[in-house]
Amino acid sequence: MKDWLHTLWASGAAVGLTSVFSPVVAALSLVDQRAADPALRAWANSVLGAAGVETQVEGLEHLPQGNFVLAVNHQSHFDALVIFRHVERHLRFVAKRELTRIPVFGFALRKAGNIIVERTGSEGDKRKISQAAQQVRDRVSVVFFAEGTRSEDGVLRPFKKGAAVLAIDAQVPLVPAAVSGTAEILRKGTLAIRAHPAALVLGPALSTVGLIVDDRDALTQRAHDAVSRCLERAQALVQMRLSSAGDGEHQQVR
Repeated sequence: MKDWLHTLWASGAAVGLTSVFSPVVAALSLVDQRAADPALRAWANSVLGAAGVETQVEGLEHLPQGNFVLAVNHQSHFDALVIFRHVERHLRFVAKRELTRIPVFGFALRKAGNIIVERTGSEGDKRKISQAAQQVRDRVSVVFFAEGTRSEDGVLRPFKKGAAVLAIDAQVPLVPAAVSGTAEILRKGTLAIRAHPAALVLGPALSTVGLIVDDRDALTQRAHDAVSRCLERAQALVQMRLSSAGDGEHQQVR
């Protein structure tokens, strides 16, 4: 009963907060997409707080000064909230078109400047990724859930090539990252929300200087290997949090 009461509270709060923040984000984005960033972070913090989710981060020092492509694993709808909470940069996501069909939220998703794709590997998707390269060079960093969909068992799947292609086209660093613990907050295919700790770990940026499109497979594999290492560390942080271990030197807890 306690778990279901928590789910009712957390899910109700998530829907309500999203309904409130979505039109705010859309309105601010019409003026300047950067103006929506504080509202997006406030939304993420509010939903995570309502769900009772404590998070920690390690490796923010690896973020380059300029724009970048963030390649990250995908376990839950809460992944984006954890990223928004801790990576205080002008970030947007590569998002599946199905999300744009959600009333109000979908409108804000488009207006905020996220890259909407079909996830079919179609020529249309490839064209959108190519067009996004100029935006990454000029104004925004982009987050790719590199596996293409949520993992059902937490095991890291092979990566799609889009993150590497965009980073090479834009000639910006590719930053590997991993989220752990979010699958236990909201599992794929369920509605139950649990108050479980989560962690985000970022690894050293991978340079794309001098790389060409033919190098995309090699860069994708390097990113996969780096994200795998980040995931191991993120999993360890979650376990340490669960056992009330001390914080690491570069670790922040919220």
